[in-house]
Amino acid sequence: MSVIVRNDFGAVAVNKGVIERMIIEDLLGMSDVLLLCNKKGKLIKEKPTPLIDPDYYDAVDVSDKKGRVTVKIYVILYAGTSIPAAAGDVFERIEQDFDMLRLDRPEIIKFKVRGIMSDEIEKRSIDVVRNNA
Repeated sequence: MSVIVRNDFGAVAVNKGVIERMIIEDLLGMSDVLLLCNKKGKLIKEKPTPLIDPDYYDAVDVSDKKGRVTVKIYVILYAGTSIPAAAGDVFERIEQDFDMLRLDRPEIIKFKVRGIMSDEIEKRSIDVVRNNA
C-alpha cells in the first residue's frame, strides 16, 4: 500500500511500512504503560530493545481498502493502567503521525488489549475503537 498525496508541488507516496514504523516507535515510547504483542496476545519480546525488530510489525496492522485506512494495534497493558486513558493516548499519537505526513486521519483505529500484565499475563480481549469517518 502506498498512500499518495498530490498538491501543487507534485505527488508524495508513503509506504505502509513507513507508517507502521512511526507507530511502533511511538508505542515503544510508552513502554511504561504497555507492551506490544501479536494478534494472539503473545509478547513480541521479553526484553525490548531500542532498535525496531521486524517482529514488532506483528503488533501493528495498517490497511487501506477502497480508500479507507484502518489501523489495528495489539497490546498488553500493565496492571493498574487505565484502558481508556492508554487508548486515548495511542489514538492521539497515531493521528499526529498521520497529520505530520499530511495524510487524512485513519477512518478507524482499533486498540486491542490482549492481556493484563501483573506477575503473569492474564488473557483479555478488550477492544477500544475510534471512528474518524
